[in-house]
Amino acid sequence: MRHASMIRVSVALAIVTSAVWVAAPRAERMGYAPQEFMARRQQLAKVLQRGTVVMFGGSGPIAGVRFRQDNDFYYLTGNESLNGVLVMDVPTGASHLFLPKLSATEIRYEGGNWLEEADAAKTYGYASIQPLTGLHEFLARRRRIPGTEQLWVRLSERDEVNHGRADIAIGTARRFNNPFAQHPTEDAMRITALRERFPYYDLKDVSPHLDRIRMIKSPREIEILRYNGRISAEALKRAMQASAPGKYEYELEAEALYWLRKHGFQGDAYPAIVGSGPMGNQWHYEDNGRQMKAGELVVMDYAGSLDYLTTDITRTWPVSGRFTDMQLRAYECALEAQKAIIAAIKPGVARSVVQKIAEDVFKKHGFDPSYAYSGHYVGMAVHDVGDWSLPFESGMVLAIEPIVDIPGLHIRVEDSVLVTPTGTEVLSSAVPKEAEEVMALLRQAGRSN
Repeated sequence: MRHASMIRVSVALAIVTSAVWVAAPRAERMGYAPQEFMARRQQLAKVLQRGTVVMFGGSGPIAGVRFRQDNDFYYLTGNESLNGVLVMDVPTGASHLFLPKLSATEIRYEGGNWLEEADAAKTYGYASIQPLTGLHEFLARRRRIPGTEQLWVRLSERDEVNHGRADIAIGTARRFNNPFAQHPTEDAMRITALRERFPYYDLKDVSPHLDRIRMIKSPREIEILRYNGRISAEALKRAMQASAPGKYEYELEAEALYWLRKHGFQGDAYPAIVGSGPMGNQWHYEDNGRQMKAGELVVMDYAGSLDYLTTDITRTWPVSGRFTDMQLRAYECALEAQKAIIAAIKPGVARSVVQKIAEDVFKKHGFDPSYAYSGHYVGMAVHDVGDWSLPFESGMVLAIEPIVDIPGLHIRVEDSVLVTPTGTEVLSSAVPKEAEEVMALLRQAGRSN
């Protein structure tokens, strides 16, 4: 009888556990179907009309960091192998993927690539998947095909998870100031090699056309971004609840980081910024080693990267749980400007319109409007590709972050926002930003700590 009762208890526990699991919030990576990448390639082919697209994947990992494929290459292929190359015939959209043939030892230690998968070309939507050694001859043979004289390649800088194309260009220019760091970028070397080996091709920059497509998010991307925005916002909320005088900035980072990893995020959208006191004025502060003190503000800028999509969120709050009069005045200015920008964004509205609205709010509150910033695009990179001369369109995702920055005081309130057919949707609304809500959350957290 004892054995039978134990079975009944086990079954009951299993039922309860199952019910809890079903009711629990989703914590998973979402990913994309092959059709997502096929549609992107067809869209690009339709825009370009003629020629051949050649896109290179990443050639090596960064030591100590989980590998993340080149943004443009992944966007078009969905492939995460090292040293991959995409070749697409533009008129037909037929795509060929070239991957290195791996040794048995490489496969044993690192895993195989699609060359080892049966029917991989059919599964992933390619005309062929071939060994990388055949790439040179494949491109040489295409010269005989009429209309292929244009070779569409990336002549602009690449973008990375936490750096836009312009950020990469500026970083490279600064490196060239060092007389012993004059080596060209990998992208520049590729272009030089293509021009030397295939002088009969006319190289054109595919980046502006690809950027235009990347700027408008697909339904699947929007689904992932909604989940990213919610979980990243919850991560910041946990950090807010953990803050108190005497704690260290990295303790807040740890609370947020845990929540992202628990929910399947592969990485950070950018290194966490947790700047308390005087470090708040250092916009890209990353050390996060300072001990927070009573009366100070803490500025936390942090969000996650999930399935090659990022969000961008910042909150500013008082370590002791209550704003001083000056802190509150600056906070209300930044918050009002942000809310006014978000309310004004609709398809067809120009960025200059919302910029003027933000500047007027700053002037009304008596603050310099220099940083009444109307934001930046968000997507595969946290400073994503896009053209600000264009009016807002449904499917764009933006980070809206007007900033009050004066000596000894930095206020930033930032949310990631989706442009919808009728207005906007704030993706990061799960973390409070109204001053009274922020202080109430901190008081509640202080009582429970």
